[in-house]
Amino acid sequence: MIDGHGDDRYRYDDLVKMNFSSTIYQHADHSALKEYLAEHMDVIGNYPESQPRQLEKIIARHLGISPEAVMVTNGATEAIYIIAQLFRHSCSIIPQPTYSEYADACRLNKHLITYENSEEMKELPKDRIYWVCNPNNPSGNVLKKGFVEYVVRRSPRYTFVIDQSYGAFTKEPLLEACDMQGLPNVILIHSLSRTYSVPGLRLGYVTAHPSTILLLRALRHPWSIPALSIEAGKFLIQQGQPAVSDLNAYLYETQRLRSELRQIDGMRVFETKTNYMLCELSSTTGATLKDYLIHQHGMLIRDCYNYYGLSHEHFRVSAQLPEENDALVAAIKEFIVKSS
Repeated sequence: MIDGHGDDRYRYDDLVKMNFSSTIYQHADHSALKEYLAEHMDVIGNYPESQPRQLEKIIARHLGISPEAVMVTNGATEAIYIIAQLFRHSCSIIPQPTYSEYADACRLNKHLITYENSEEMKELPKDRIYWVCNPNNPSGNVLKKGFVEYVVRRSPRYTFVIDQSYGAFTKEPLLEACDMQGLPNVILIHSLSRTYSVPGLRLGYVTAHPSTILLLRALRHPWSIPALSIEAGKFLIQQGQPAVSDLNAYLYETQRLRSELRQIDGMRVFETKTNYMLCELSSTTGATLKDYLIHQHGMLIRDCYNYYGLSHEHFRVSAQLPEENDALVAAIKEFIVKSS
């Protein structure tokens, strides 16, 4: 895991008043979940299931697939590392820029890694692992479902690891677990942490062909999912509401924020199909802007210097409440004026 992931608010003690750094929506209503967990605190006095099969059955029933096609993980990140371990010493292709954990996990497991350079591709082994973040982080772009399915079906020799962790924050159609069960070359990664804005609970899961899940389960550490997280997962799948109750309104607000940011001189704001967007400054760095915003306005953004293929001028923000978004725009305008 590289240093410099989003939501590094732990570095700033009590300075953070508005958090635009994480892709997580910061204003989810967790009152029902907290009440439920308060009534089930006794679970911390016993070991959880060594393999969280009850939660996997609930997820499978929710998705309309076999429980043998689901594996719950300690966040999407554990899924990434277990998958990389399963294919240890393989050849992995990771289009950039994207989430850094794919490359980190592959390096740890001795993969031959390429970032889809055309010259390198000619020399690669015929058996390959493709890592695809869809929606992509940090760009916010989304590959069309039909295109992804076409590529997967016409390339049975390749394994496609498709991370749909941010799928709850886009209206674009994505692959469905029930549609992919007959394809042994597809592994889908999902994130309950992001869907329900509960990253502290570390809840993710994988859906794949049962034969693949069987291999992945053999690599998962026992008791990797705490008892309280398992209880939370059961509640969220059966009764919980996604973090954003009105996705249309939220994405509209995201586009409004993008439109406001695009009007600032010295800034480029890339298109997005989800709740976060990639920005680029023309005359200063994202780290400089981040430092100014946190110390002058209590606002946290994500500087993107450590994404492969991006520069020190790039940063990412996720939309929050309209009044917070307006305050961010005003603060960045103030910074640009003072820096000119």
